[in-house]
Amino acid sequence: MPATTVPTKDNPVTVNTEQELFAIKEGNGYSCLGFDVTIQRTNAVAVWLNRLDLRNTAERGTLESYAQYRRNMAEGARHAAEKRVRCPMELHPKLMGLEGARVMVTHPDGTTERFNVGKSTGWMPCHLRVHNTRSMGGAPVSAREEFTSVTVIRR
Repeated sequence: MPATTVPTKDNPVTVNTEQELFAIKEGNGYSCLGFDVTIQRTNAVAVWLNRLDLRNTAERGTLESYAQYRRNMAEGARHAAEKRVRCPMELHPKLMGLEGARVMVTHPDGTTERFNVGKSTGWMPCHLRVHNTRSMGGAPVSAREEFTSVTVIRR
């Protein structure tokens, strides 16, 4: 993995410019977060808090950009806990209100996909692709993912 340094306990975040992501040391493994995702989430939380001064101003793919992301996530979590609200910025607009329903989505390339719409927990939830009613979880649906159409199969 091309990076400025290898993540360690003392330096848990590194920049991988080839794959355009931050590698974050967590326990015995790593988590990865894309450069664009950090900027989108940083700016989404700034909008949600009505604090445009919190928008990302650091250069894309820098440790300062990641630090700004972390500060905004902490500010968002604090606000959510204090006000007892959840940030809707990572929820897909076409799936809002369809939690628990079985849907068929059509992608821009014409392919279709069926899943039950779930919603994650936490202060900034996202929608989930739940395989069936016996499933305990599912893969996230990006709020920026494009769907040509969403058809409710069953509520």
